[in-house]
Amino acid sequence: MSQEDIKVKSLYKTLKVLECFTAKTPELGITEIGNMLGLYKSNVHNLISTLEVAGYVEKNPLNSKYKLTNKMLEFSYVVTSQLSYQDVIYQVMKRLTEELDEMMYFGVPHGNHVLYMFNAYPKIYNQNYPIRSIMGEKAPMYCTSLGKAMLSTMEEAEIRERIQMEKEKFTPYTLVDDDEIVKDVMLSKARGYAMDNIEHEPNVRCIGVPIFGRSQELIGALSISGASQNFDEEKVAKYSRILIDAAYEIKRRL
Repeated sequence: MSQEDIKVKSLYKTLKVLECFTAKTPELGITEIGNMLGLYKSNVHNLISTLEVAGYVEKNPLNSKYKLTNKMLEFSYVVTSQLSYQDVIYQVMKRLTEELDEMMYFGVPHGNHVLYMFNAYPKIYNQNYPIRSIMGEKAPMYCTSLGKAMLSTMEEAEIRERIQMEKEKFTPYTLVDDDEIVKDVMLSKARGYAMDNIEHEPNVRCIGVPIFGRSQELIGALSISGASQNFDEEKVAKYSRILIDAAYEIKRRL
């Protein structure tokens, strides 16, 4: 979208301020937001003050930085409540999580990122490990099984467009060369599932498959994640078949 297409530029800038707050940057100061958006401090101050008055951000008195308020959760509740597929997908995730004792995630495309919508953890994790929901967090498509699974449904030109971004090498195994990423995505397309081979998080391996609606439209992707030392070739083969079957089940039930 060009600047000419934006009718109310101040509103657009205000929304861009909100987008600066992420799981990695939950608290931000005026100067930090200005640097991220290329805006003057006075401009940012006016925008953040409007958000503060409206109740969407609040200032931390200990460091004078701003953070999102719980009011933002209201939007996530509205969005998820309108998803006709959420119950079906979450039911399948919960069942498989308990059967396999593995973590599962569901995400949807969000530009060149994956937007995490649901996660499910087995009881053994909930009892022994501090677990948090990642709903609403984003991760790059190029280095996640969810992202590569969704990319595998696209033509090469769109794949290359989706991976056009400054690529962070999260681990020594992260692919950052466009041709290598495209080759990996094409392999995912051929075998029916995508792999994150310790590419996004250390010591974590993930398997992902695309999820389609009844009209063959892409809805998102489903993944199983676990410790890399436990995901040997036998387990990858087993879990990939389970995920592919789960994708067919979800499509039938939608």
